Amino acid sequence: MAFLIEDGKGRGFKAEVNASNELVVRAIQEAEIEHASDDGEAYAWHAPIRDIDTGDTFLFVKNLSSEPLHLNRLVIAGSNVICQWNIGIGSATTTPAGTSVVGVNMNQQFSTKLADAVAFTDETAVADATVMFNVWTPITNTVDFSLNGIILGQNHYIQINQETESTSGSLTLIAHFG
Repeated sequence: MAFLIEDGKGRGFKAEVNASNELVVRAIQEAEIEHASDDGEAYAWHAPIRDIDTGDTFLFVKNLSSEPLHLNRLVIAGSNVICQWNIGIGSATTTPAGTSVVGVNMNQQFSTKLADAVAFTDETAVADATVMFNVWTPITNTVDFSLNGIILGQNHYIQINQETESTSGSLTLIAHFG
């Protein structure tokens, strides 16, 4: 025998409870990045193929928003040599310089909604961040590196440096606000 539970807000909705006194539910699961994208708060910053100097920052992204920036993943396209990449975060007062990178909204319904962040590729002016990871890419292969759990507060940044000289390679950082 099933029992019905009133919704408690007077809207007339009812929930079913089965014979074992278990609430009968249907759940829809989505990743946090998908949920943020529904609201137009998920972005991808792409640093295209470049030949930068050893130790320069290949991609720099600084959160300007009061909302935290949750980092999801980093896709690193390998270069013409085995390459070492340093991934670090920082919060020093910075005036970055380089080639500007625009965060692309991952939900095209919000294509004109810009990320409240500043980003550069071939960035040369920021002091090194605190390195958290070293990643090596094999020649002409791609590494999809999880950044889940890394959250940038306001004025904090992620900095990905190419530590091995190469003449190519590219990066895409995927993250969301909220």
